[in-house]
Formats: sequence, structure tokens, C-alpha cells
Amino acid sequence: MTDLRDILGHRAKVGVLVPFSNTIVQPEFEAMAPPGVTNHAARIPNPRRPMQDMEAYAALLSKGAVGTEDVIDRLKPAAPDLILLGHSIDSFRGGVAGANELQDRLSAHAGLPVLVPSLAMVAALEAIGRPRRLAVLTPYMPPGDDAARGFLTDAGFEVVRLTGLKCPTPLSIAATTPAEIKAALMALDGEDIDAFVQVGTNLPMARLAAAAETFLAKPVVSINTATYWHGLRTLGINDRMSGFGALLADH
Repeated sequence: MTDLRDILGHRAKVGVLVPFSNTIVQPEFEAMAPPGVTNHAARIPNPRRPMQDMEAYAALLSKGAVGTEDVIDRLKPAAPDLILLGHSIDSFRGGVAGANELQDRLSAHAGLPVLVPSLAMVAALEAIGRPRRLAVLTPYMPPGDDAARGFLTDAGFEVVRLTGLKCPTPLSIAATTPAEIKAALMALDGEDIDAFVQVGTNLPMARLAAAAETFLAKPVVSINTATYWHGLRTLGINDRMSGFGALLADH
């Protein structure tokens, strides 16, 4: 049988799992796709979180990703070479062991690599020299902040400061302005900070991270940039790209 090589995605086809209400992952990933690489998105469930009840919010987070395997089954007919999970909060659950369990389980179900954002962030931090003392920006409520802090601490980093923006809905996360993000980053900065980490895939941060590295004079790693960079490098695609920070430009 003749090898059927995709005309547009002749270097790679990347599957992308995007939450129902997420409007940022897909366009940011599209902007980072090099020539010959195409992205193919499918929507995964993300149940509405009870923003006024933190115990119920934490209990919902404890259940982890639900229904993702069914969506993988709908994505596989496109024959992606690799799948990226575009939803970070569930990948922090259970620390490093929990992230590895999630990645292994989804990959086993798919029969091909499925990469999760939390482990992609660790790979990105390793690539830029493993800065130890981190400032972390999230769009989350406190239980989500705790999950992100717990994961990064478990991965061997020191979370010196963390700001959660407490955005009430996914759509409000996507509406966070560059000025609001810049103010939060500036407030997190200090001589005790080696690098900045942003989590929450619906926060529009991929391009702003590059600008922030200029005014902060420190590495700033966006979760979407880390995830897409990790996907490309896992596929053996080493293109460098400007406009998204030092990670994608230099590593």
C-alpha cells in the first residue's frame, strides 16, 4: 500500500484535546505550528466548577479528567502522530506521579503519545536550565492554585510566590487583558525569583510571555508554549520560532 503522506501536515499531524469552553489553546497552538505541521482539535468535557464553594470545587478537581478517552477515540481517525492535552489543571492532580499516571493512561488508550501540560512544563524548565525559585501565575481559584503549587514543589522547584487571578468562568479567563497579566507578573517579581511560570491553558499568555521576558529580564514560560514546544521536540521537529519567548526561540 502506498504511504499516504498528508499534503499539509507532511511533517506531522498533531492532535489537540481542547476543553469545551477553551478559546485560547487552539489559536495559540496554530500560531506556533511550523510549516508542514498541522493541528487537529477535538473538544473534551470540562464540567462547570462551583466557584462559590471551594470544598465542592476541590472535590470536583479530585475526580480528574473524565471523558477524555472517548474524545481520543473520535480524534484517532485523523491519524495524528501525537496528541497534546490542552487542559492543565487536571494534569497537576496527584503531583508528578499523578501526572505520569494520567499521561501513561491516555497514551495507552490512544496507542500513541499523549503529552500532558504539567510534565511538558517540567521539560521546558529543564531545557532553560532548571531555574529553582519560581513565581507562578494562574487564573484559578485556591484549590487549583494548591494543585499547581503541589505539583511544582513535588517536581523539585521552590514556589516562592503564586498569584491566582480567581477568574469566575473559563470565558473570563480568556478575557484577561495584557495589562492585567503584566501587573500580576510585576507584583510577583523580586530578587528571590529566578523564573516565571504561567499555568491555565485558557489564559492568553503565549505571545505576552516573550514581551514579559524583556521587561522582567527573566525567563517566562507559558503553559501553552511549553506544551506545544514539548510536542514538537518529542516529534523530532527542532524548528526555532521567535515571538513566543526564549523556550521556542532557543531550545
